[in-house]
Amino acid sequence: MQEMSFRGLKVPPSSDELFERAVRACREASQAGGRSSLDRAKKRYIRCVRSSSSLVVSSLREIYKTSPYIERLHPFYRELCSIAFDVDTYRLCLSRVRSVERIVRRVALDSIQGVKAATEKKEAVRARRSFFGRLGSLLESLDDCLKLLREAALRMKEFPEVNTEVPSVIIAGAPNVGKSSLLRALTRAKPEVKPYPFTTKSLILGMLDLGVVSVQLIDTPGLLDTPLEEKSKIERQAILALRHLSDAVVFVADPTETCGFPLDFQRKVFVQVADLVKGAPVLLVANKLDIASEEHLRAFEEAFENPEYLAVSAEKKINLDKLVDKLRLRLRSSAKWGSLFPSS
Repeated sequence: MQEMSFRGLKVPPSSDELFERAVRACREASQAGGRSSLDRAKKRYIRCVRSSSSLVVSSLREIYKTSPYIERLHPFYRELCSIAFDVDTYRLCLSRVRSVERIVRRVALDSIQGVKAATEKKEAVRARRSFFGRLGSLLESLDDCLKLLREAALRMKEFPEVNTEVPSVIIAGAPNVGKSSLLRALTRAKPEVKPYPFTTKSLILGMLDLGVVSVQLIDTPGLLDTPLEEKSKIERQAILALRHLSDAVVFVADPTETCGFPLDFQRKVFVQVADLVKGAPVLLVANKLDIASEEHLRAFEEAFENPEYLAVSAEKKINLDKLVDKLRLRLRSSAKWGSLFPSS
């Protein structure tokens, strides 16, 4: 599985920009003053073609070697790519860039042979001009592909950098139920805020230390806190991509309803999140135990149809050790991550 920092991804040049660079490389490589003999002229023209073709070949090679291969990306990133651009055309364009790179090398060799075989200066000039004419046509044929690859690179640079090499736990729940407080209480370092593409929201990431294993906690404010039907189509697609990061889910509810959302609304979001992450364990947490009454908890149990849950207080750090134990148990029984945990 390919891991990479999208932020450092290089943006391919346009076809015009690449051609201009090739022309400059020629000028720099073949500078000479005054009139010269045929042999000297031919040497200059050969340096020109070699320098220009080398620049173009290395630039094209860099594009197809450094551009991410969609199939090697984590499923989360593959799905974001499919939202951001046409991945089929992207694949074809990388293949096209590779083909043109090989053709440029052949054209350069042909032109150099033409210069070497010239018996007059005008023949050498014609061979050099032929190279740039063919180079211009080749780069022009790549114009649409380079535009798409540029756009794809710019979109991928906006992707949040999440660690796909450790277990990830999504923290979900209605707004103001205490998700961020819970994340801060469970993690030591200051959480990182990562803007989430296709939305105006961000992911908040923190690391929970389980001893031999670190677990990535992901808070999703504004994403998994309201029903999907209230989102735009592209927001729904982006939210669906999060299912690939859900090795487990902690769903935070507020039995006191001081969050401003009634229990029936919170229950609706809970059902939707559980459906979204089918196959991943969902731990239901009733937060704000420090201010919740027995009546609050009874109403919560009734609204959620007598669920299995853990009552905690993120603010007062009540029962957080029990929550960590439950998370450890769920991840230890996971086929994907179980081997990371000691057997006893």
